[in-house]
Formats: sequence, C-alpha cells, structure tokens
Amino acid sequence: MLDTTDELTDMASWLLILEKVVEQSANMVVIADASRRIHWVNQTYTKVTGWELEEVQGKLAGEQLHGPLTDKRIRQQLRDRLSQGQSVAGVEIVNYRKNGEPYLALLNIETIRDNHGRVLGYFSIQSDISEKRALEKANVELQHHLQVAQRLARLGRVEVDAGTGMMRWSCEVYDILDLPIEESPKTCDDFLAFIDSESRQDFHNQLKRVMQSGEEFDHELSISTKNGRRRWVRCRGVPEKHESGIRPPGTWTIQDVTVYRELIEQKRLTNEKLRAMVQERTLHLEEANSSLEAFSQALSHDLKKPVRHMTSYAEIVQESLAAGDIDTAKAYCRKLVTAGTQMRALMDGLLAFSRLGRRSLKPSWVAMAELLCDCVGEAAASFPDLRFRVVGTETLPRVWADPVLIREVWANLVDNAFKYSAGRDLILLELACATTDGGWTLSLRDNGCGFSPAMQSHIFQMFGRANPDQAVAGDGIGLAMCQRIILAHGGSIWAESAPGEGSTFSVFLPVATPTSNFEPH
Repeated sequence: MLDTTDELTDMASWLLILEKVVEQSANMVVIADASRRIHWVNQTYTKVTGWELEEVQGKLAGEQLHGPLTDKRIRQQLRDRLSQGQSVAGVEIVNYRKNGEPYLALLNIETIRDNHGRVLGYFSIQSDISEKRALEKANVELQHHLQVAQRLARLGRVEVDAGTGMMRWSCEVYDILDLPIEESPKTCDDFLAFIDSESRQDFHNQLKRVMQSGEEFDHELSISTKNGRRRWVRCRGVPEKHESGIRPPGTWTIQDVTVYRELIEQKRLTNEKLRAMVQERTLHLEEANSSLEAFSQALSHDLKKPVRHMTSYAEIVQESLAAGDIDTAKAYCRKLVTAGTQMRALMDGLLAFSRLGRRSLKPSWVAMAELLCDCVGEAAASFPDLRFRVVGTETLPRVWADPVLIREVWANLVDNAFKYSAGRDLILLELACATTDGGWTLSLRDNGCGFSPAMQSHIFQMFGRANPDQAVAGDGIGLAMCQRIILAHGGSIWAESAPGEGSTFSVFLPVATPTSNFEPH
C-alpha cells in the first residue's frame, strides 16, 4: 500500500502501473477513485460494454452501467458495503451495454487503501456471465423437453403367439422401422434383423438373464430402419411363469427413444460446456486476484523504494542547504536525479508491459537468422568494450510470428546475455533450433554468471531477478514481457542455468500458416 497519496506523481501514473496486470485479463476491470468515479477501464470492458475510456472517465461506475432491470436492492447493498469499507465478492447484477442491451455480470470489488487505512480508490473485476446463465436456462428447458417427450411418446406393441411363436406388430412398430403396415405375422428374426450388430448379442444376453431370474426385460437397443436411419428403441416385456418354468414375454412394448437419447447427449454436452465455462471463469478470477496481489506487493516494495530514496535525499539536500553545505547538497542532488531516473525507467517498463495487450498480433514469416544478427548488433553497440562470438546463426529457420513483438523477445534475451556475461574475456553466444511437426524450439546459450535452478520460474515474474547483483542494470520487467509475448503466440519460454555455468533460454513457437488467427492472451 502507499504511505501517502503523493508517493506517485499523480493518479494517472498509478493507473498506468495497474494497467500492466489487468489489460491482459479476459474479465472487465474498472478503477475508480475514492468517490467511486471511473478513472480507468481495460480493453475487455470496452469490448463487452461498448464504452471507451474517454466516454466513462469521471462518471460514477454504477450509474454508467445500471438500468431498468438492475435490482435496486442489490445496488443499495453494494453502496452500503462500499461505504462501510467492505469488499464485494460474487455479486450478480444486471448491467447494460452502450447499445442498451442488458447483460448479467459477476461483480468483485476490492478497496485500495494506504498505510493509514484511508480509501484511495476501488479495483473492480467483472465477468459477463450471460452466456453461462443462458446455458443453464437451456439446460432447464432441455429437461422440460425431455419430460414432454417421455409423456407424448407412443408405444408400439408386439404380441407373440405362444403356440407358433409368430408375432403381430402394431402400426407404431412399423412406423419405427420405416416399414409399410402389413397384416401378415412376423417372426422374431424379422425384428432381430433391424437390431444393430453391436446390440444384438447384448439383447440375447439380457433375455437369457431375465429368463433365469424372471425379472422384467427392460433394455435400450440401437436399430437401423428400412431407410437406413439409426434409432434407439426401448424394449420391455415381463416373462410368463408357467408350470414347466418361465416362458419369454407374450407381449412386448417397443418405444422409439431416439429423441430422449439425443436430449440426454445434448444435456451431457451442455453440462460439460457449463463446467468448462465455470472452470475458465474461476481461473480468470484467480489470475486477476493473483495479479492484484502481485501489484500490491510491487507497490509496497519495488515502487516505494525509489520514492523513499528520493524523499530522503531531498530532506538531506534541504538540511545541507540550510547549513550552507553546498557540496553535500550537490552530491545528494545527483543521487536524487539517479533515483528519479530509476523510477522513470521502471514506470516506462511497466507502461510498455501493459501496452502489449492493446494490439492484436500481426504475424508474418520472420527470418530468425537475420533478426538475431540485428539484435546482436544492437546489443554489441551498447557494450562496445566487450568481445563476443556468435555461433549457430545458420541453424535458425523462418517462423510465423509477429515481427515487431518477436524482435522484442530476442532483443531482451540477447541484451541479458551480454549484461550477465560482461565479466568474461570473451562472450560466447550459441544459437540453435530444433524443428518438430508441432513447431520450432529456438535456444540461446551464453557463458555468463548463470543463476540458481530454483529461480527459473521467478525470473519470468514482474520485478523478478535471478541475480541479486545490483551492479547489473535491469528492472525485472523484460522477461515478464517476453513470456507474455510468447504466450500470445501460443508458445512457451523457459530457462536452464546453474551458478557460474551460463544460461540457456529456449522459446517454443507452434507451427502456423498465414491463415492462422492469433489473439493475445
């Protein structure tokens, strides 16, 4: 949390920092000030509601989205909880899009406070659950249709002559089998001929069982009609007890349950889709809450540190000037400028990271050998005193990727290789590529200082640094940006290293064609 509302230069800067963790979210995110007036919304908010940031800034968040169908009781409950400083979790409310169309939103609101408990603003995460509720409604309707189908289903009847074994079918049986109605008796084999081969043996096994137990025969079978249509029928019959034992049923009912089976299958698919949607929404909320927590930690540690330094240096300068110690004042003025420069670099990094979510990928074929040569040349120009050698460039293929963003990835990786290998007499960069049916795995190995294997996942987090050496410049944002870009391409990025043994960074990009439609995550 912030010690004072002045620790960041203004609210706009604060919103830019927060943007990094929410712009990539599939949920709507709204940032409001202490009076609950909108200061910032992410792109998902604009996509779902139709409202651009410029149209909603300064307006009350609730009044912007509420309408005739919005429950007044829920609105009042939200106002009461927020006025009491309480968070809001899992509240469903009817909101409205810009075009007047209502939608159902799942609402979560967290209060942002400083160290003194004062409310600075509100962080709201909303999910459009209209589709989920529509699926649930469709599921209920399917249940209703299933019940109606069961009531209205007509039953065919088969009568068996105990003496001759011949059968007479009712007209419904002929309809089920797509046959013209005949008066002539039928045999058991006439009916069995329509049962699909995979169900025929099952039919005999079930009949054998009920003949031994005397229980009712009740079984569903798949059949192929005269016209080749596949149907499901439910066959029922009660064995007859006789002095000589148990006889097969003298009367059977044949019911077409194809619609029933199709509804059951449709219900199963709908339930699976609902479960998948619930899991996806849950994952998005967990990711958003995790990002919010990470952002709070960043404010408490990485961002407050340079601000505190600047405040301390400014106080020393003030005291030195009051005491007439100009040399000390000048020295701490230089420190103050350095801390401010670090703060600006950190803010610029966060802004660049957040802006990744504002553009769609525009992939094309990229010659990686040429791209890596350019990246190495740029890095070498930044480190003119370092000797280096690059091998393996000729192994690099052409890949299908966004040329601007993929260049950003490799520029970061090459720059890191130079920075963390600066202590070597000769920097060795080894490039390689492994090609499979699924895509390309490109790797860059250096001979730098390396890092502990335990830090492999940490380095791709915001502000994560594997090497604590502060002499090596860096803000801990570059690799997080690289990971976000690669994930947007549907790929993955990872690192392998050991202290003193250099590092290997690998990037997997899936095979794609020029018609592929990439969307960033």
